[in-house]
Amino acid sequence: MENNTKSKVQVHNLLIIDESGSMSPLREATIGGVNEVLGTIRQAQHDLAESQDHYVTIVTFDTHGGDNVRTVIDDAPIEQVPQFTKYNPGGCTPLYDAVGVSLTRLEKRIASDDMATAVVTIVTDGMENASTEYTHQQVRTLIERLIKQGWTFSYMGACHDVKGTATSLAIGNSMEFSHDERGTKSSWSRERGSKMAHYRRMNREIDELRSFSASERAERWNSYNSDYYTGRVTPPMVTQLAPGEVFVFGSNIHGNHNGGAAGQALLHFGAVMGQAEGPQGNSYAIPTTDGLHPLPHSVVEQAVQRFIAYADAHPDVRFLVTAVGCGNAGLTPRQIAPLFRNAIGLNNVALPEEFWHILGVTL
Repeated sequence: MENNTKSKVQVHNLLIIDESGSMSPLREATIGGVNEVLGTIRQAQHDLAESQDHYVTIVTFDTHGGDNVRTVIDDAPIEQVPQFTKYNPGGCTPLYDAVGVSLTRLEKRIASDDMATAVVTIVTDGMENASTEYTHQQVRTLIERLIKQGWTFSYMGACHDVKGTATSLAIGNSMEFSHDERGTKSSWSRERGSKMAHYRRMNREIDELRSFSASERAERWNSYNSDYYTGRVTPPMVTQLAPGEVFVFGSNIHGNHNGGAAGQALLHFGAVMGQAEGPQGNSYAIPTTDGLHPLPHSVVEQAVQRFIAYADAHPDVRFLVTAVGCGNAGLTPRQIAPLFRNAIGLNNVALPEEFWHILGVTL
């Protein structure tokens, strides 16, 4: 075993961002999303400073105006990283070159540090169509090797077979977003939640990671990679809960949990008759009806935001949100789903699949 009792994990965050012409409608949302991710990394550096040091590389790519692959930030400590502003889409999509060049450079940079790992996010709204240095097979082989070394990869995409493309590159974590501001913002929020959960897991296991050999550490980090985007879709029918899970259902203001998800919560998950809102047993109630009619939109929205604040304060609990309000209350998913937008960045909150589609994301 190696003696790393005082070592920190050196986390190298690499963002590879498509700057081709088709990204033009998403320019402002992309800039905002990148800056939100940088904010998450800054928060991780502040909160987890005893176990981690964070670095950032931002690479953009297209065939417009000279260099096809541009390093905007080059593996800088997060404290030195400014706001992301230089992003002007135009040209074609040399995806393989961008991935191959940036991964190869970062691999060489951190190869001698066995407490270093990388978290790589690739964002594109189209298929490869302009690379000259790297082929598909070269990029896949490179990613496969780095995953074995404990690197984590995610692929965010639109307007193409996102899951199929990611899988062909050996990337198991993919997220498809609608090609509009709504989907772009949602996908970046989802990515932020995954990153923070990833960093927190490293922090929880820091004593083990320090005691491991380099190969053992890579194996543990490899398990993080496989869990990066999991657990965010509520099953259509929840019949049992795993330890640490909570069933989130719509209730009425009298706390009469009769029928539907409320009845399920009463019978199986510890809901308390007469309690209209909040945690109870292994469930959480969100009032959506007075028993006959839906509650005013603003009242439901406030209750949802109180739930989100509660979930944020309990990051080690996994909340399975059902289609609250969409049964006896008579509301529709299109009315309810947008109320959960602030939960997108919470990795411990699962939403119904239809809610995710309305929010512009397919997981």
